[in-house]
Amino acid sequence: MRNKTDIHRRLADYIYDDLSPEEIVEMETEISRDPQLSQSYHLNMQVKDYLQAKIQLEEMKSDPLLEDAEKLADMAFELESMDEEEPVTIPIGRKKNRTRILAFTAAIAASVTIIIAVGLPSSMDQDRLFDSYYTPIEASDYSQRGLADDTYSSIAQGINHYMDGNYTQSIEQFNTLVSDPAFRSEVNFFTGLSYLGLGQYEDAQNSLELVLKGGGRYQPEALWYLSLCHLKTGAFEKAYAVLGQLEHYDGMYRQDAQSLRKKLRRLK
Repeated sequence: MRNKTDIHRRLADYIYDDLSPEEIVEMETEISRDPQLSQSYHLNMQVKDYLQAKIQLEEMKSDPLLEDAEKLADMAFELESMDEEEPVTIPIGRKKNRTRILAFTAAIAASVTIIIAVGLPSSMDQDRLFDSYYTPIEASDYSQRGLADDTYSSIAQGINHYMDGNYTQSIEQFNTLVSDPAFRSEVNFFTGLSYLGLGQYEDAQNSLELVLKGGGRYQPEALWYLSLCHLKTGAFEKAYAVLGQLEHYDGMYRQDAQSLRKKLRRLK
């Protein structure tokens, strides 16, 4: 059974025409059979229409030659604080009055669970996407890799620092091991993850790119976290391209990469 997060993501993909023909049929069947999903669909369509209209108003307002449009935009923004079904008359020059019914507050409140998947061109959305897809990697299986010697123990210690959220200590530990070619993949990969945990995205990117250039272990993992670095810094084209490389790998990141690429098409 699909979880709620998956349903909301697929609903957003349906609204923005990001599903295959087969998936569209499946989604429409689900909407017709599930009253709550149907309600969520209609409410989110209202949100989409509202946001598109607001963007258009902002564009109109930015044009100094459109005096009437500026008045309309100013008054429309003021209406957001009024009761949701209060009819409002908006005068535009000498033209006839127009009435606009505000019914978006409830829609936005009801749609908060999938608004991240809708995608809007702003830094807030890239941050939300990043938070939705980023989780620190599980490295508990590292005991199965390598040999139990002093270097291995030092690597394991650095990974333990990372897993405990002690990212600075993890970086310091791995800095003592950069000269050992046998563990270059581990050193560069977990150094990159630690920089990512600290929010130092350029340093994280540099370390993860070294993993990819080395051609050793952690190739799909490095691609995934490198794409998140690009996402966080607003380099959507680069993120999109890196995620595309994960199509060649079967594993845990492939499905998330496909999902995130669909979202990035709305931000590029």
